[in-house]
Amino acid sequence: MFFRIYCYRRVSVLLTFVFLMVCVPLFSNAQDAEFPVQRLAAIFPEAKRFVQKRPVLTPDQIASIEKDIASKLRTADLKPIFYIPINDASKPIGLILFVSVEGRNGIIEGAVALNMRGKVVKVEVYAHKESEAIASAEFLKQFTGMGIGDAFKVGEDVAAAEAHEDASNAVALMPKKTLVMSYALFLKREQKPEPEEIPEADAPEEMPEDEEIPEVEDLKALMMLMIDDYFVVVDYFDDKAGKAEAVEAAKQLAKYAKSISSFEPPKNADQTEEYVYLQDKFSDTLLKFAEALQKEGISDGTREQWNAIVELIDQAHLRFSEEEIDLDTY
Repeated sequence: MFFRIYCYRRVSVLLTFVFLMVCVPLFSNAQDAEFPVQRLAAIFPEAKRFVQKRPVLTPDQIASIEKDIASKLRTADLKPIFYIPINDASKPIGLILFVSVEGRNGIIEGAVALNMRGKVVKVEVYAHKESEAIASAEFLKQFTGMGIGDAFKVGEDVAAAEAHEDASNAVALMPKKTLVMSYALFLKREQKPEPEEIPEADAPEEMPEDEEIPEVEDLKALMMLMIDDYFVVVDYFDDKAGKAEAVEAAKQLAKYAKSISSFEPPKNADQTEEYVYLQDKFSDTLLKFAEALQKEGISDGTREQWNAIVELIDQAHLRFSEEEIDLDTY
């Protein structure tokens, strides 16, 4: 199943979708001696607790990340620990990565926090041997609101701290690296079309009704395909704009959901019949939701339907994920 994350067209994101879908969430309680509670709490004071996610970078991911940031990853980057702040409603509200980069005079250590849309909410510099200007609030606040589509380059979208261009570029690499690593590990990023591939103004933008969904090899890959459409619906309820796009996204989600049952459930495989029933019910519920959304737009009824869809996600996750997870604990 799915639960939240990225839409490249609006460069929005990120995380909960991957956390709650039917794959192995690699959470661990953040209670070890190295757990930087005070620094985390200072970045997300509204968080009630923090959990860790310790992904493993594959060689392909490392190569892709290094290409995107135009820099080699440091040894510490190869085993990242993402800290997930959890609010009083037991929902993730972003992520934090403690990250270091090479400065002209040595290592610069700090932290980067992203919100659930994949936007920078805070950059901190804790230790360095550069000008104090690079750790100033005035310099660091310019990164707030930036995302994966930004250059993070002095002279383009970053103003140097008191003319310290090299050190400023080094600090700018911190949020850039955090974003690129997050997308490489958790998110699906669509490629922008080349200029000659951009359709003419009069070309139809809607997906043909009979278009097949992309072929995928496993359940996790299918979940990743659902991320964009999920957030289109979420954004519609949040922003109250984009009804047509939300309706189409709901229909596409129904198509994806219909194919979920073609995969064997990771857990409780002896209950495949119930698994198939849940997925088919999920697909039918999404189709009915799309029809209601087309007729009513945002209403008490469509909100109730959406809540029911999320409830089905939670049910399937708890029953058929590879690892039992108490949703109330994070």
